[in-house]
Amino acid sequence: MRTVKIVLKKGFDKSILRGSVFITGFPGFGLVGYLTSKHIALTLKMEKIGFIKTKYMPETTFYVRDVGLMFPFELYYKEVDGVKLLILVNHSIPHIHERTYFAETIVDWIKEIDVKEAILVGGLDPSVKEYPDEKYRWIPLGPTNRKLDGPMLEERYVIGPLALTMMFVEANNIPGIAIFPYAEPYRADPKATAVAITIISEMLGLKIDVTKLYREAAILEEIENRERELIRRVAELSERRAHPMYM
Repeated sequence: MRTVKIVLKKGFDKSILRGSVFITGFPGFGLVGYLTSKHIALTLKMEKIGFIKTKYMPETTFYVRDVGLMFPFELYYKEVDGVKLLILVNHSIPHIHERTYFAETIVDWIKEIDVKEAILVGGLDPSVKEYPDEKYRWIPLGPTNRKLDGPMLEERYVIGPLALTMMFVEANNIPGIAIFPYAEPYRADPKATAVAITIISEMLGLKIDVTKLYREAAILEEIENRERELIRRVAELSERRAHPMYM
């Protein structure tokens, strides 16, 4: 028995969604997949059209002015400059016992409504990087004709709900692409998020402002630099005290 259900806003005509570009990601490395979908939905002031109901829904919510009460898994839609955008914002990760059903249900649904393509986003461990100027890697899915400038991610594991979603997109023969900016593994990474959004903007011919993300990245980097300097000074002071001088 399926434990995952798509719930659309009452009166919403889902036939409008035909030909949409579907975008989603999950809270993984650098929270890049989550922050990318959330930033696009909020920056473009997209309409919240529904949510994903699961058997084991996280028992948390919060309120955002001009958006309303937030659900763990939300659907947003808007046509921007002739491009239909359908975004799934995953504020949380599906429960481990229904992650497969979650990914399968989502992909079955976007196939049913006949989306144009799927764009999936996740963060990538910087240890994979081969060249200093690399910003991201990517993987083609299904019968896509997309080709990005960056190197493909080959012979490396992708794990979690994003991997499941990729596999179901491939199995359902939906044109798609997965984008993996290099990201900080242990904190939110707005710079990597900006990289993902810039790639998506160029792919779709849209203008999505990422100024706020780069500003947040600069603040985080400044805080980290100050922390490193403080640690260095404490270490130097400790070393001096460990080796007292006598006259």
